[in-house]
Amino acid sequence: MKRRDFLKMAGGIALAPGVSGWVSAAQPAGKPVFVMVFLRGGADGLHLVGPAADPHYIAARPAELRVLDSGDKAGPLLDNALQPELGFRLHPALAPLLPLYQSGQLAIAHAIGLTNATRSHFVAQDMMERGVASEKGLAESSGWLARALPEAGAAINAYSTSNNPVFGLKGAPGYLAAPDLTGGIGFPYGEPTRQLLAQWSSAGTPFGEATRQALTVIEQAGRAIARDGNGKVLPYLPAGNANYGAGGDFGKKLAAVAQMVRADIGLQAAWVDFGIWDTHENQGGRVADLAARLAGGLAAFHEDMSQARRPVVLVALSEFGRRLRANKSNGTDHGHGGVAFMLGSGVRGGRMLGRWPGLATPQLDEGVDLAVTTDYRALLAGALNLAGMRSQFPGWSGSPLLLG
Repeated sequence: MKRRDFLKMAGGIALAPGVSGWVSAAQPAGKPVFVMVFLRGGADGLHLVGPAADPHYIAARPAELRVLDSGDKAGPLLDNALQPELGFRLHPALAPLLPLYQSGQLAIAHAIGLTNATRSHFVAQDMMERGVASEKGLAESSGWLARALPEAGAAINAYSTSNNPVFGLKGAPGYLAAPDLTGGIGFPYGEPTRQLLAQWSSAGTPFGEATRQALTVIEQAGRAIARDGNGKVLPYLPAGNANYGAGGDFGKKLAAVAQMVRADIGLQAAWVDFGIWDTHENQGGRVADLAARLAGGLAAFHEDMSQARRPVVLVALSEFGRRLRANKSNGTDHGHGGVAFMLGSGVRGGRMLGRWPGLATPQLDEGVDLAVTTDYRALLAGALNLAGMRSQFPGWSGSPLLLG
């Protein structure tokens, strides 16, 4: 195995629960950290941000599966919507995001997604993580966010809160996957693993040298986590009034990202999976719960990063949306166009982006789905531009969405 390949592999190894950190040169002043939030499972964009006054929308869904425009359960009305007469509103559980939208910190893109209308979670997620739009592109061997990162030896550039490495970061130099930071730094199976790596690192071979460098970085990362005089890991203290508890497990993941960002260890990108949004049945309560955690986590993360003066660019996106019409199980089936949220440094928020295709049957994709009018790669390219990162999407020659 080549040294470079080993370093990439070592950077992508998911360490045991409680593992965190990675040390490199401090992040350049003012350069935002890119944060990808992947809403896995096909989040219903029409339920999260709905055209509440559209008669087609009202006719297609029962009240519990749409955003209402009146009554005590009405969703907050959005200014600068795509078509103001349709009365676009947030799901009531997303109300904590309204102040961010009104203050120009949050932008929303609708009718966004894959131009390929696959309804397979696995295929759609694979395409998005590779940054492609056809099954032919699944031969791509690296993730789109990994390709956006510069080469940086053994330094940590990327972090994900998943138990296992995500494909979107495959190939990233210096990539760490760890679900939780509350236990500090460690090795899978503890001290025996560290000793084995130390033994390998003593070999006078390229493999041994690569192991030595990886071991050194992991040990340095351990020293980046604050501890008391007895070596006990100290709890992370968010800046300002940030309360990650409102985001539940999603908030806990964003708190880990925030801790990595604030450690000033050179982090350039982070990936957070949040789901499952596959609501084929009993969608009303499930979406309300997921939306509340999404809003709570994003609001806390924004407060933490802004008060700590750490620039970030965050995108929350799903692999596809869901069908316009409700099914017989009080849910919705796999659809096409979805919704995305953009938050952070340089984002000119307080507005909806994209082009609304309409919900009349002739305007729907295959007569059943919200049509995609904005390629997801245009959104990601625009967000990467704000973070000062390059974008490489094979087979795509479109223009980045202007987010700033």
